[in-house]
Amino acid sequence: MSVENNEGSSKNMWKDLPLELLSSVMAYLEIKDNVRASVVCKSWYEAAVTVRVIDQPPWLMYFPKTKNTCEFYDPLGCKKYTMELPKSLAGSIVHYSTDGWLLMSKEDSSDFVLFNPFTMDVVVLPFLQLWNYYQLVGFSCAPTSSDCVVFIIKDYDPGHVTIRTWSPGQTMWTSMQVESQFLDTEHNNVVFSNGVFYCLNRRNLVAGFDPSLSTWNVFDLPPPRCLDEKSWNQGKFMVGYKGDIFVIRTYEHKDPLVFKLDLTRGIWEQKDTLGSLSIFVSSKSCESRTYVNEGMLRNSVYFPKLCYNEKRCVAYSFDEGRYHPLEHNLDWGYQLSSDNIWIEPPKNAFELV
Repeated sequence: MSVENNEGSSKNMWKDLPLELLSSVMAYLEIKDNVRASVVCKSWYEAAVTVRVIDQPPWLMYFPKTKNTCEFYDPLGCKKYTMELPKSLAGSIVHYSTDGWLLMSKEDSSDFVLFNPFTMDVVVLPFLQLWNYYQLVGFSCAPTSSDCVVFIIKDYDPGHVTIRTWSPGQTMWTSMQVESQFLDTEHNNVVFSNGVFYCLNRRNLVAGFDPSLSTWNVFDLPPPRCLDEKSWNQGKFMVGYKGDIFVIRTYEHKDPLVFKLDLTRGIWEQKDTLGSLSIFVSSKSCESRTYVNEGMLRNSVYFPKLCYNEKRCVAYSFDEGRYHPLEHNLDWGYQLSSDNIWIEPPKNAFELV
């Protein structure tokens, strides 16, 4: 049999595989490869679509002037929902969000709680005395998991960083102090990825804390460039996706800059596209999705402010190289509302709100 006949037989073999086997193969593909495979032929399209998972976009959560309620905005359906807060949390502020949970405290207080606004579950954390407030805070996953770690850092004296952690079952915070000149923060840029809390400071230096090893490391790499370092209205957001760390830089109405952290080469690699990703940014938490519904913009960055007279968030499309809506008349950076935060809704969210 000739080589050409062997190649032809191989192609026919893949084409004629049963749907169940094709679907099993497609299930191992990343979403971008799944989409590419779906255009090969009719049978491949059917198999690819069968196992393709469409991510539900996060909801925007914000607090109106009445502090006993919170509101949710679904960017896909462009709908709003209002929910009443437990009386014990009235007047509280949100510091961080992940897995549909919020890390909250009373204003100017370090009495932290973890709160799920969809189930109304509250986890009260041990008392923590913090003078002059914390500087960076985050948590790894929902407190329903034993792997949950709440992470807070603060510098009490020059040259030292104090790190405190808490996990479910502990009655006290674990504390450690390390020599470091890292802390110089203005926003809560913390991302948990591959078992490490990554932190970004005002000088755009990156440090990592591994809670399993209790190690703190300031990485030796040049910071990602910015559009105007002296500008007061620039924005900076850090987000993780499947082990990768991205930083989004913005300045007024200019196109955002995207950088991907490459610790192996010790650089921030500038990207001109997000590929299949859609990223949702806010000053307190960011979310990433790999394949959102057809009603959402892909390869885009969603910002939390709703435009005047608009019922949707502002998004920047890298495919089109422009904002949606085009004329939004809004600056990013420090003008982002500190009361807006992206949160992951449960699959049955519509039954709970």
